[in-house]
Amino acid sequence: MEHDIEAAGLASAGGLSTGDHHPVQSGVPCANCGTIVEDRFCTTCGQLASDFHRPVWDLVMSSLADTFALDGRLWRSLPLLLFRPGRMTRNYLDGKRARYMPPFRMFLLTSVIFFLSLFTLGDQLGWYNSFKINDMVEEGLDLGLDETGEPIRVVREERLEELRQELEDTDIDEAERLKLQQELNDMQHGITVQRLLQDDGRINRDALYDEVNARLDPDATPEEREQAWRAADHAASVYENQDRYGARIREWAPRFSLMFMPILAFMLTLIYAWHRRRYIYDHVITALHIQTYIYLMATLMLFIGAINPSSVGWLVLTGLILLVVYMYRQLRVTYDTGRFMAALRTFILLISSFLVLITLLAFLIIVSFALT
Repeated sequence: MEHDIEAAGLASAGGLSTGDHHPVQSGVPCANCGTIVEDRFCTTCGQLASDFHRPVWDLVMSSLADTFALDGRLWRSLPLLLFRPGRMTRNYLDGKRARYMPPFRMFLLTSVIFFLSLFTLGDQLGWYNSFKINDMVEEGLDLGLDETGEPIRVVREERLEELRQELEDTDIDEAERLKLQQELNDMQHGITVQRLLQDDGRINRDALYDEVNARLDPDATPEEREQAWRAADHAASVYENQDRYGARIREWAPRFSLMFMPILAFMLTLIYAWHRRRYIYDHVITALHIQTYIYLMATLMLFIGAINPSSVGWLVLTGLILLVVYMYRQLRVTYDTGRFMAALRTFILLISSFLVLITLLAFLIIVSFALT
C-alpha cells in the first residue's frame, strides 16, 4: 500500500504541471490524431504537441522541470483553503473552477504527503514502539477463561516484584495500600510470562495449554475446553506477530481514510437534507476540502511534534480548536448558514465523525487481527 501511496502522489503532483518546459511547434498536425495544433495542446485529443526526439540531457532536464513545476492554481488554492474556510468551496460550486486546483487531486496529494510523513517520522522516531504488546503485558493480558469466567492474566515477574516493594513502603496511605494489595493478589493468580516464553520469543503452546487447562472447571465440557484453548492460542499468535499487525494497520489506514471522505459527504447530505438547493455534488466538494485541510494541518503538526516532542499536548488541543473553528466557518460560508444552525451542525458533524472514526479504527484492529 505504501508503494500505491507513492505512485498516487507522483501522479497527483504530475497533474499540477503545465507542460511549459517542453518546446512545441504550433500549426503542425497532432502526431496522435492529425488535428492541426494551434497552440500547445491538441484541441481534439489533448496531447502535448512536443517533439521528444531531442538530446538526452535536454529531455531529462525538461521532464524534471515539468514534473516539479506546479502551476498557479495550487498557490491560489492553498491560502483560501487554509485561511478563508469555505470561500474556495463556495467559489468552486458557483462555477469558478479554472482558477483552483481540482478538489480530488488536492485531497489525494495532501493525503499522500500526510501518510508518507506519518510513516517516515514514525519509523525514524520510534513512535510505533509504544504499541508493542510486550509493553502492555506488564499490566496483564487477557489470555483465556478460568473456572470463574474471569480472564487469565499474563504478567511479568518484574511487575510482581515492583508491587511487593511498593507495599513495603510505610509512607503510602491505606487506600493506596489496599489497591496495590488487590492488584498483587490478582496478578499472583495469573501466569508469569517467563513460564511461557521460549528463547526465540515464541509462546510454548504445551505450557500454555497446561496453564489454561489447570484453571478450567474440572466439570467443563469438551466444547468449553476447546473454546478456551482456541482463545489462548489466538492470544499467543497476537503476541508473536506484533510486527505483522503494525504493518497491516499501516497498509489499511490510508484505505480507511479514503473511505471516510464519502462518509463525511453522506453526513453533510443528511444534515442539509431539507435544503433543496444543495446537491450531493456540493457535499462531496465540501468534504474533500475539509479533509484536505485536516491532512495539511495534521502534517504540519507531525513535523512540529517531531521537532519538539514536549509540545504534543498543546498541538493536539490547538488542532482540535482549529478544527472546530474551521468546520464552523466552512459551513457558514459554503452553505450560507446562520450562526446558530452552523454551530449546531458543526457539533453534530464532529460528534458523528468521531463515532465513525472510532468505529473504523475498531474495525481496522479487528481486521488486522482476523487476517493473521
